[in-house]
Amino acid sequence: MLDIWFQTFAAALGSMAFGIVYNVKRKRLLTVALGGGMGWFLYCIFFWISGSGFISNMGASMFATGYSELMARKRKAPAVVFLLPCLIPLVPGGGLYYSMSYAVLKDFSQCNAYAVSTGEAAFGIAAGIIMVSAAVRFICLRCVK
Repeated sequence: MLDIWFQTFAAALGSMAFGIVYNVKRKRLLTVALGGGMGWFLYCIFFWISGSGFISNMGASMFATGYSELMARKRKAPAVVFLLPCLIPLVPGGGLYYSMSYAVLKDFSQCNAYAVSTGEAAFGIAAGIIMVSAAVRFICLRCVK
C-alpha cells in the first residue's frame, strides 16, 4: 500500500515539473500537481479493480478532464493548461519505447504485445477526454440557451 502513495506523490511531482516546463503560472502549479496525483491514484485503483489498461486510462483521463474543466472555470484559465500536465503520468511512454526496441531487435511477438497495450492505453486516454469534453460542451450549450 505504501507503493501506491509513493507513485501518487511521484506522479504529482511529475505533473508539477511538466507544468513548470509548460510555463504554467506559479499560482496554478499546486492545482496541476494535485490533478496529476489524483489521476494516477485513480488509475491505480481502476487497474487494481479491472486489470485493464484501457479502462484504467479511460477512467483516470475522465477524471483529469473533468478536473481540468472545473479548475479552468474556477481559476479562470483555459482547460488545456490543467489537462496536459494532469495527463502526463498516464502517457504510455515506456510501452512505446519497449515496443520500438523489440521491433528493432526483430522480436515481433514482444513488439506486438507492447504495441497492443500501448494502443489500449492511448485509446483509453483519448476516449476519456472525448466523453467528458463532449458532455461538458453539451451541458454548457444547454446552459447558454
